[in-house]
Amino acid sequence: MKNFWLIAAACVSIAGPALADDADSPYKPFIVLDSSSERDTLANQYVAANITIGVKAANKVEYSIKSGISLKDAASGGSDSISSNIEGKIKKSYDIGTFFTPYVAFRLGQKIKSDATSFTHYAFDAGLKIPMTTSTALDVGVRHRDAFDSDEQFKSFRVHTTLLWDVNPSNTLGLRWTKSNASYDGVATTEERETWRLHWQHNY
Repeated sequence: MKNFWLIAAACVSIAGPALADDADSPYKPFIVLDSSSERDTLANQYVAANITIGVKAANKVEYSIKSGISLKDAASGGSDSISSNIEGKIKKSYDIGTFFTPYVAFRLGQKIKSDATSFTHYAFDAGLKIPMTTSTALDVGVRHRDAFDSDEQFKSFRVHTTLLWDVNPSNTLGLRWTKSNASYDGVATTEERETWRLHWQHNY
C-alpha cells in the first residue's frame, strides 16, 4: 500500500503541471486519490487505494481512468490476497432547473485477481448531487455491476451516500458510505459489503 501511494504521488507531481498549462482549454483536468475500508458478512476485511485521472468537458461530461489495488485480509481459515483494477468511466450530469443535479455513468474495467488471472467487467451508475450549503453537498446513488464472463462472481447492486466538502475551488474532500448485495447465477447470496471511503479531489 505504501508503494502505491508513492507511485500515486509521483503521477500527481508529473501530471499536474502538464495538465494545468493550458488555462484556455475547454477541458478541466482533475485528479482523485482515495482510500477505503470494507467488510463483508463473512468477516473478510478489505483495504483499497486508487488514483483517478480525468477531465471535465463541455455539457457536464466527465472522462476518467481509475487504477488501484485491494488487499483482502481474510477471516480465520482463509488467506490474504491482493488484486488490482483499472477502469474507464464516462459520466454525464444534467441541469434540469432544480436544486439537485441528476447524473448517470458507465464504467468498463479489467480486474486482475491475486492468481494473475483477469476478467472484464462493466457498471452503470445513477444518482443525485444535492447542495446543502455553499461549500457542502450530498451525493446519493446506486450502481449495478457485473462481469461479462458469467463464471466470475462479480455481480452486485450497491447504494451510496457521500458527503462532499469544497475546501476551496481547487480541492474537495469526500466521505462515502456504501452497502452492496452480491448475486451469483441469478440467486441472491448472504454476502453483503459495507464500505467507508475517504477521497481528495484536486481540480486544475
